[in-house]
Amino acid sequence: MRNIAILALASMVVLRTTGALAKTADTDHIPGINSSAAYPYCMPYGYKRNFNHHRDSQYNYSYIFGGIALTEQQREQMWNLVKKQHQHEQPLIDMRDEHRKLNALLAAEGFDEVEVRSQLEKIAEKNVALGVEIARISNLVYQLLTPEQKALLKNRLKQMNVKLEK
Repeated sequence: MRNIAILALASMVVLRTTGALAKTADTDHIPGINSSAAYPYCMPYGYKRNFNHHRDSQYNYSYIFGGIALTEQQREQMWNLVKKQHQHEQPLIDMRDEHRKLNALLAAEGFDEVEVRSQLEKIAEKNVALGVEIARISNLVYQLLTPEQKALLKNRLKQMNVKLEK
């Protein structure tokens, strides 16, 4: 009997949540973009969603290229480059494993400085390799831009650096 009551209560919560979501499903806060907009393929540079993940410029290329109108061919080529990068995410998996090993060392009874130093060096080595891969992909993406788009991007990066210096 108790399980039935819990099931009934849980289903009521789910149904109320589903109903509330259905009522607000068409009230997305993202403005519509039409082809006559100044930036038909990317959101304006200053526009930010409420998501905190993937906003770092080293991973999110749309954040860097926001405000630069990309052709469909450029978008497709960039997508293919980034997709190829995701196929080679073994360094990320390796780094996660190395961090787990480091956490195990930190939680151990005794502190072994040599082992911790070795583990930190492994993590740093993998981080450098990942940084080089990201820089390589970023350079390939940059090479896909036209000279006008490159000038806009340089201006954008200059503005970002000015903001960072403040």
